[in-house]
Amino acid sequence: MPSSRHYFKELRLQQFRSLVALSRWQTFSAAAAALHLTRASVWQQLRGLEQQLGCTLLRTRGKRVELTPAGHKLVEIVAPLVAGFDSVKSTLDEAMSGDYPQTLTVAAAPSFLLYELRDPVFRMRKIYPKLHFTFLERNSATAIEVLEKSGADLAIAAQPEHVPFKASLDYTPLRAYPFTLICPPKHPLLAKKQIALRDLAEHALILPGPVAYCRQHFDATMERAGLLGKVNIIIESNFPIMLFEYVRMGLGVAMTPLPAVPSPELPLHHGVVLRDVSKIFGVEPIYFVRRKGHFETPFAAKLRELVTGASK
Repeated sequence: MPSSRHYFKELRLQQFRSLVALSRWQTFSAAAAALHLTRASVWQQLRGLEQQLGCTLLRTRGKRVELTPAGHKLVEIVAPLVAGFDSVKSTLDEAMSGDYPQTLTVAAAPSFLLYELRDPVFRMRKIYPKLHFTFLERNSATAIEVLEKSGADLAIAAQPEHVPFKASLDYTPLRAYPFTLICPPKHPLLAKKQIALRDLAEHALILPGPVAYCRQHFDATMERAGLLGKVNIIIESNFPIMLFEYVRMGLGVAMTPLPAVPSPELPLHHGVVLRDVSKIFGVEPIYFVRRKGHFETPFAAKLRELVTGASK
């Protein structure tokens, strides 16, 4: 009969896998379902892990589970190891055959697909003419979730300061998008030397939807100024082409984070005037995101190099 010490050595990987799953799903039942285990098994694995490490890793709050600081730190350490181990077989098979799937799936908000991937995708098509791209238009929070669940090869996402980085993911900074007003020519806001928050409450606004981080930041900023109730939002859309088009139609002014030097050749920039309002709304940091510990195909590595300007 194996000793207790040997038993824990064999079980350790599954314990770590259960801890990572619990950090993502936040209930024993959901973590057990994701791992195809019973709730009792997950509970026993984690209690055993606590006993062996001699520290408390989690606390229950009703049906939900919260990780302690030690639990969060352990997830940060072991998540890449779990991901790497789980991908060993598929990685070995692909590496031995050299027959990598010529596909790339990217999860990102529409604006990032437009501004960050436009030129890299064009260059990738010249290097790999048989490569097939799939773009998943998702807000940043959902794009990260899709990437975590292996629904995409990589993501481009906004990551505000108040949103913690995921331990299982690697984040490479791209650039910061300043909050920008999109106005029709000769709009009254363009004549102002300095734009104040109260000025925005006097005009019809076209904004991204509430799920977007930039919209949440806008709402929070206006609320702190006591102006959120006075804002007149007439249209919500997360697609840049719609924001620009409705402004060109004269329906109002739009606000969204945009690159500091947007591509002037893009048709959607024609017929409107852009004004930086980062002095009152700040900037939105943008990151190239991939999973830690997962095999990176040559296609994914090349796209990362083109987008971030850094080789592997």
